[in-house]
Amino acid sequence: MPKTVAKTEAEYVFVKIPKSLLDEVDKAIGKHGYRSRTEFIKDAIRNLLREYGVYRSESE
Repeated sequence: MPKTVAKTEAEYVFVKIPKSLLDEVDKAIGKHGYRSRTEFIKDAIRNLLREYGVYRSESE
């Protein structure tokens, strides 16, 4: 039976954003199919980095 290799845990940091901006994120989450603030914000950051031409996913 092959051994499975556990993925290493990702390192996380905290980011401060204004409450008014977070309120807008909360409004958008359900409307656009996101399940959490984290999922929404990570996707938004990836999209902006792609727009700037500096993001490559692990599959690219």
